[in-house]
Amino acid sequence: MKRLLYIPFLMLCVASAFSASSAYVIKGAKIVTVSGKIIDKGSVVISDGKIIEVGRQVSKVPPGAVVLDAAGLTVYPGLFDCNTVLGLTEIGQVTATNDYSEMGKFMPHLQAFSVIHVESEHIPVARANGITHVLTCPRGERIAGQAAIISLDGWTPEEMEISRKGALMINFPAQPGLSTSGRSYGRFGRGPRPYPELKKEYEAEMQQLKLFLQKARHYLKAGEAASGGFGVDPQLEGMIPVLKGEEPVIISASRAADIMTAVNFAREEKLSYLLYSDGEVAKVVDFLKETQTRVILGPLDTMPEQDAATDAVFRTPAILYEKGVPFAISTSDSADSRNLPYQAGMAVAYGLPYEAALRAVTLTPAEFLGISAKVGSIEAGKKANLVVAAGDILDFQAQIRYLFINGHPVSLDNKHLRLYEKYKNRKERGRGAKGQREGGKEGRREEGKKDFHAAVEWRVEVGHYPFSPSSLLPFFPLPLCPFAPLPLCPSAPLPLPHTA
Repeated sequence: MKRLLYIPFLMLCVASAFSASSAYVIKGAKIVTVSGKIIDKGSVVISDGKIIEVGRQVSKVPPGAVVLDAAGLTVYPGLFDCNTVLGLTEIGQVTATNDYSEMGKFMPHLQAFSVIHVESEHIPVARANGITHVLTCPRGERIAGQAAIISLDGWTPEEMEISRKGALMINFPAQPGLSTSGRSYGRFGRGPRPYPELKKEYEAEMQQLKLFLQKARHYLKAGEAASGGFGVDPQLEGMIPVLKGEEPVIISASRAADIMTAVNFAREEKLSYLLYSDGEVAKVVDFLKETQTRVILGPLDTMPEQDAATDAVFRTPAILYEKGVPFAISTSDSADSRNLPYQAGMAVAYGLPYEAALRAVTLTPAEFLGISAKVGSIEAGKKANLVVAAGDILDFQAQIRYLFINGHPVSLDNKHLRLYEKYKNRKERGRGAKGQREGGKEGRREEGKKDFHAAVEWRVEVGHYPFSPSSLLPFFPLPLCPFAPLPLCPSAPLPLPHTA
């Protein structure tokens, strides 16, 4: 227990020492700028949240700057997960913790930014693996809403904000008969639905999407022509930045035919678009090259299609790179956002050049979303979102030593680390293999008694119980469950202290 408390305390002390200054120098490190050449034994100068100088010799060191000796370490730009639900969900199977979807087919006015849960346990876990900023996306129906670009540090969403309107999320209708043998099963035991019925439903979905965009354009023109007294429609207001080309749309499709239809639709509607897909991108790579489509790939640890090679998903980034199709890599998740560097590392193992893989999780997504002037590489004038690591950041053996977000060092403490320390130092019970069979039960009983006495004495000390611990022993089923609540106090179970 002392060790568990010591590590976060040490991190707090280091962060406190850093927090007294707004200027820092990371000195003597290998600097992977992404946008330029690698600098050996170089320095990065940070002031007021931004990078002010990078190079082997630096001259703009502010007075009083904290110098971090990073000899033997490597500095990378902070990683960018460009499709997540980070901050919008906590426990997938607990509905009350999920805030990434709302009822309604066309919801362009909804902003993920307004519901970000800054205290999510997933955020420090992702941060500790080098992810410093993300695009957190709603997941609703046809038009799900506005995705937000946020840094992974801040007391409020406003402190985390990079862009409230990072992209508009569109889930493109799927054509029937692509993933089944022409039939689909309805809900509540309705049985299989015939192909003509499914096709009619698909055509209706497409028509609704086109009509909504047409309605939004009429609304935009009416608003520009009106001199006053124009009625505001919040739903259609959400489409204005998209129609003006000020905000991209991320249009999601999986199957090859759907990808081609989605891209053609976006081009016909003259939208600034990005394609998100975790499916058959490699099958239409020539089409994507011809249409100059920018692609956001989903996680690379998914299963391939039934008719695909076993390594099809892993090889997709390399295929896109060989054809010259620009792409980024994302996790499309919250708890798994921490695995972003390993997704890129897997692509390297299956043929993608290392530099392209690193770019796909740093600078390329920043360029896609129009924030490359702020983040994505180590250059003067950009936000100081930086990772200082021992080892290759795309390798699971790498250790993140320091993390800077908006120019300030951020603690690497997280729930995974605390659980690791807790269970790594747990007390072994019983007396070896034989003791576990013969003396294990007795050992657990004795330890349960000690925990029980300690907990009740604590409660007596703080005034919870107006009686002595010994008076409760006849009522407490120690052999059965040493963690059960006291029968004489039904208000709450005992918060037994850890003894490890």
